[in-house]
Amino acid sequence: MNRTKPTVMNRLRKTALTLSVAALALLGACRDDKVPSDVMDEDQMASFMQDAYLLEGYYAVSTGFMYDTMNAEMIASYDTLLASRGLTPDDFQRSMEWYSRHPDIFQRIHDTILARFDRAIEADTNQTVQPEITETVPAPVIFE
Repeated sequence: MNRTKPTVMNRLRKTALTLSVAALALLGACRDDKVPSDVMDEDQMASFMQDAYLLEGYYAVSTGFMYDTMNAEMIASYDTLLASRGLTPDDFQRSMEWYSRHPDIFQRIHDTILARFDRAIEADTNQTVQPEITETVPAPVIFE
Protein backbone atom coordinates (compact mmCIF):
# COMPACT_ATOMS: atom_id res chain seq x y z
CA MET A 1 0.00 0.00 0.00
CA ASN A 2 1.48 3.33 -1.04
CA ARG A 3 0.66 6.07 1.45
CA THR A 4 1.63 9.63 0.75
CA LYS A 5 3.30 11.73 3.42
CA PRO A 6 0.95 14.31 4.95
CA THR A 7 1.80 17.90 4.19
CA VAL A 8 2.70 20.27 6.98
CA MET A 9 -0.50 22.25 6.45
CA ASN A 10 -2.60 19.07 6.65
CA ARG A 11 -0.87 18.11 9.89
CA LEU A 12 -1.45 21.62 11.26
CA ARG A 13 -5.12 21.45 10.35
CA LYS A 14 -5.40 18.00 11.89
CA THR A 15 -3.72 19.25 15.08
CA ALA A 16 -6.02 22.27 15.26
CA LEU A 17 -9.07 20.12 14.66
CA THR A 18 -7.97 17.57 17.25
CA LEU A 19 -7.45 20.28 19.86
CA SER A 20 -10.82 21.80 19.07
CA VAL A 21 -12.67 18.51 19.26
CA ALA A 22 -10.92 17.57 22.49
CA ALA A 23 -11.80 20.89 24.07
CA LEU A 24 -15.41 20.59 22.97
CA ALA A 25 -15.72 16.98 24.07
CA LEU A 26 -14.10 17.35 27.46
CA LEU A 27 -15.50 20.59 28.75
CA GLY A 28 -18.89 22.24 28.73
CA ALA A 29 -19.51 25.85 27.92
CA CYS A 30 -19.45 28.36 30.73
CA ARG A 31 -21.88 31.30 30.87
CA ASP A 32 -19.30 34.00 31.62
CA ASP A 33 -17.59 34.59 28.27
CA LYS A 34 -15.66 37.73 29.23
CA VAL A 35 -11.96 36.98 28.96
CA PRO A 36 -10.29 37.75 32.32
CA SER A 37 -7.42 40.23 32.35
CA ASP A 38 -4.89 37.52 33.31
CA VAL A 39 -5.80 35.45 30.22
CA MET A 40 -4.51 36.05 26.69
CA ASP A 41 -7.22 37.71 24.60
CA GLU A 42 -8.58 35.91 21.53
CA ASP A 43 -6.24 37.62 19.09
CA GLN A 44 -3.16 36.99 21.27
CA MET A 45 -4.15 33.36 21.71
CA ALA A 46 -4.80 32.88 17.99
CA SER A 47 -1.51 34.53 17.09
CA PHE A 48 0.49 32.43 19.57
CA MET A 49 -1.22 29.16 18.62
CA GLN A 50 -0.75 29.87 14.91
CA ASP A 51 2.97 30.37 15.46
CA ALA A 52 3.08 27.27 17.69
CA TYR A 53 1.45 25.18 14.94
CA LEU A 54 3.98 26.49 12.43
CA LEU A 55 6.78 25.69 14.88
CA GLU A 56 5.43 22.17 15.36
CA GLY A 57 5.21 21.74 11.61
CA TYR A 58 8.77 22.93 11.17
CA TYR A 59 10.09 20.49 13.77
CA ALA A 60 7.95 17.66 12.41
CA VAL A 61 9.38 18.08 8.92
CA SER A 62 12.95 18.79 10.02
CA THR A 63 13.09 15.71 12.28
CA GLY A 64 11.22 13.38 9.94
CA PHE A 65 8.30 13.23 12.39
CA MET A 66 10.50 11.87 15.18
CA TYR A 67 8.32 13.12 18.01
CA ASP A 68 10.79 12.35 20.83
CA THR A 69 13.33 14.64 19.22
CA MET A 70 10.69 17.23 18.40
CA ASN A 71 9.37 17.45 21.96
CA ALA A 72 12.79 18.07 23.49
CA GLU A 73 13.63 20.84 21.03
CA MET A 74 10.19 22.40 20.94
CA ILE A 75 9.91 23.05 24.68
CA ALA A 76 12.70 25.63 24.55
CA SER A 77 11.20 27.09 21.36
CA TYR A 78 7.77 27.46 23.01
CA ASP A 79 9.36 29.32 25.90
CA THR A 80 11.14 31.62 23.45
CA LEU A 81 7.92 32.15 21.50
CA LEU A 82 6.08 33.06 24.71
CA ALA A 83 8.89 35.31 25.94
CA SER A 84 8.89 37.20 22.62
CA ARG A 85 5.30 38.15 23.49
CA GLY A 86 6.09 39.02 27.09
CA LEU A 87 4.37 35.86 28.36
CA THR A 88 5.35 32.92 30.55
CA PRO A 89 4.39 29.25 30.34
CA ASP A 90 2.10 29.89 33.32
CA ASP A 91 0.32 32.65 31.35
CA PHE A 92 -0.25 30.23 28.49
CA GLN A 93 -1.39 27.42 30.79
CA ARG A 94 -3.86 29.73 32.52
CA SER A 95 -5.16 30.88 29.13
CA MET A 96 -5.50 27.30 27.83
CA GLU A 97 -7.43 26.31 30.94
CA TRP A 98 -9.81 29.26 30.55
CA TYR A 99 -10.38 28.70 26.81
CA SER A 100 -10.86 24.97 27.42
CA ARG A 101 -13.77 25.87 29.68
CA HIS A 102 -15.17 28.08 26.88
CA PRO A 103 -15.17 25.79 23.83
CA ASP A 104 -17.26 28.15 21.71
CA ILE A 105 -14.61 30.85 22.02
CA PHE A 106 -11.81 28.30 21.63
CA GLN A 107 -13.47 27.12 18.41
CA ARG A 108 -13.60 30.73 17.18
CA ILE A 109 -9.85 30.98 17.80
CA HIS A 110 -9.21 27.81 15.78
CA ASP A 111 -11.48 29.08 13.01
CA THR A 112 -9.41 32.27 12.93
CA ILE A 113 -6.17 30.29 12.70
CA LEU A 114 -7.50 28.06 9.91
CA ALA A 115 -8.74 31.11 7.98
CA ARG A 116 -5.28 32.70 8.28
CA PHE A 117 -3.64 29.50 7.02
CA ASP A 118 -6.14 29.28 4.15
CA ARG A 119 -5.39 32.89 3.14
CA ALA A 120 -1.65 32.23 3.27
CA ILE A 121 -2.02 29.11 1.14
CA GLU A 122 -4.23 30.93 -1.35
CA ALA A 123 -1.81 33.85 -1.58
CA ASP A 124 1.09 31.45 -2.09
CA THR A 125 -0.85 29.45 -4.69
CA ASN A 126 -1.87 32.56 -6.64
CA GLN A 127 1.66 33.86 -7.01
CA THR A 128 3.11 33.46 -10.44
CA VAL A 129 6.84 33.34 -10.76
CA GLN A 130 8.27 34.97 -13.84
CA PRO A 131 11.75 33.78 -14.72
CA GLU A 132 14.32 36.51 -14.78
CA ILE A 133 16.23 36.40 -18.06
CA THR A 134 19.70 37.84 -17.66
CA GLU A 135 21.15 37.07 -21.05
CA THR A 136 19.97 36.71 -24.61
CA VAL A 137 19.25 33.15 -25.57
CA PRO A 138 19.79 32.31 -29.27
CA ALA A 139 16.90 30.89 -31.21
CA PRO A 140 17.04 27.12 -31.68
CA VAL A 141 18.44 25.84 -34.93
CA ILE A 142 16.02 23.64 -36.81
CA PHE A 143 17.51 21.12 -39.24
CA GLU A 144 15.49 19.97 -42.20
